[in-house]
Amino acid sequence: MYVTIADSDRTRAGYIAGLRKLADLLEAQPDIPHYQHGRLSFALGGTEAKAAETIERTAAALTAAGIEFDRRDNDHSQGIEFVLAGVGYGFSRVHDAAWAVHKAQQSYEENVQVALPS
Repeated sequence: MYVTIADSDRTRAGYIAGLRKLADLLEAQPDIPHYQHGRLSFALGGTEAKAAETIERTAAALTAAGIEFDRRDNDHSQGIEFVLAGVGYGFSRVHDAAWAVHKAQQSYEENVQVALPS
């Protein structure tokens, strides 16, 4: 059965249930390959301030659970990554200023044409 994103449960509970179903499927069907470097990663939405709050809460929760993690906050972005049983999990948010620079650079893309030598 094929399930499209629109048909899936996008809540936290739905995401967790989907991960469990994926684990069960991979266990039951050894012919389905797995990513050997096992990593789930995504970008946080919302404001930069909200992302910072989420990262702070996550750092506190991981610390309380005794789970080591890498935290990144540089000129470009902020984020957290950790590994559980060989599966990496991480999320990040590009800083607004860095995103503005990126968009400004991309604004020239449609206007610049590179001529290749013949």
